Amino acid sequence: MLPRERLLAALRRLPVDYVPCSPSFSHLTEVQRHGQPWNYPWRPDESPYRYMLDVLGVDPVVSMLFWDGTYCPADEVTSRTWREGEVLHKVFETPSGELHAAVEVNELWPFGDDIPLYHDFVAHYREPWLQTEADLECMRHVVLPPHTDAQVDAMRATIVRQKAVADSLGLATKASIGLGLTGALMACGAEAICTMVIESPDLVDGFLELEHRASLRMMEIAVEAGVDIIRRNGFYETCDFYSPVMLERFLGRRLRAEVEAVHAGGALAAYTVHSGIMPMLDYLAGIDFDCICDLDTGFANMDAAGVHSKLGDRKSFWTGPSSTFHMYAKDPEVVRQAVRDAFTAFGKTGLVIATVSSTHPMMPWENTLAMIDEWRALR
Repeated sequence: MLPRERLLAALRRLPVDYVPCSPSFSHLTEVQRHGQPWNYPWRPDESPYRYMLDVLGVDPVVSMLFWDGTYCPADEVTSRTWREGEVLHKVFETPSGELHAAVEVNELWPFGDDIPLYHDFVAHYREPWLQTEADLECMRHVVLPPHTDAQVDAMRATIVRQKAVADSLGLATKASIGLGLTGALMACGAEAICTMVIESPDLVDGFLELEHRASLRMMEIAVEAGVDIIRRNGFYETCDFYSPVMLERFLGRRLRAEVEAVHAGGALAAYTVHSGIMPMLDYLAGIDFDCICDLDTGFANMDAAGVHSKLGDRKSFWTGPSSTFHMYAKDPEVVRQAVRDAFTAFGKTGLVIATVSSTHPMMPWENTLAMIDEWRALR
């Protein structure tokens, strides 16, 4: 089987010649690397796909060069940034007013003189993007999918270029689209969103519908252009933050609509959930994602066998050694055991081995080699 054929069959829980290994190698930013060594055997500006195929013998997937936080503001929207001491400000000027955020800038801020609408560095917020209905009204001019012919053509052209790379190597393609409550946390801050779903549910609902509509359109463009896998980012859509009832109330119908749109276009729907999922297994069972990816089985409260028992008859699993608990270990045997544990918990049907949620350049390279060697022995 070619890598694309093998990976897609595994994600569909169909027979494969062997269990695929499809790790993600994150480059991180220079700020995030903190001057630590670059241990990948390829340069930062070099594509890893050929090395992954020819040397490592794994089944990489080609990701699209846009991410799940992509948005295309209306033409009349402008933005500006400025600094006041250690505080960086950014404003989107919209027909409904100013949308403003401010962050504390220090050596840990990785975005220079910019404040993305969506980012993981919410501890830096002095003032988040979304606090009021007025902010949401401004966002309606900002959180838009590609909506002009030029924007749609540019997105399609990006997909065509990446698909050409994938086709030349026999690889599958993946686009990360959709943020939901993950995006809400990024725009509001972690503590704020957990209180807003109780105190201002209509505001949260309004944002989620706005983001959902934008994501649906991007998913439609991606599957029409032939992307194989649409990965929905549910990293912060778990019971680490919300009850299963709240998840169903805010996300259920929207996730089902997104999965339906992906399937209607002939693509596979994958869902990233990282931790805090044990109370939400019934909820997940009711949404037809093909694959659960980036599930971190290193957490003490994660019952991997229990997850498989509940979901394994209908979903595949893209998982393996944890970047938090295993891949930085000084002893590669820790990584090998994590691979063995993944095979024990999930079996060989519907399993794709990978680091969770990604491999980092400063990780000991021998740990990546240990993961691949153990996978090769068990696959």
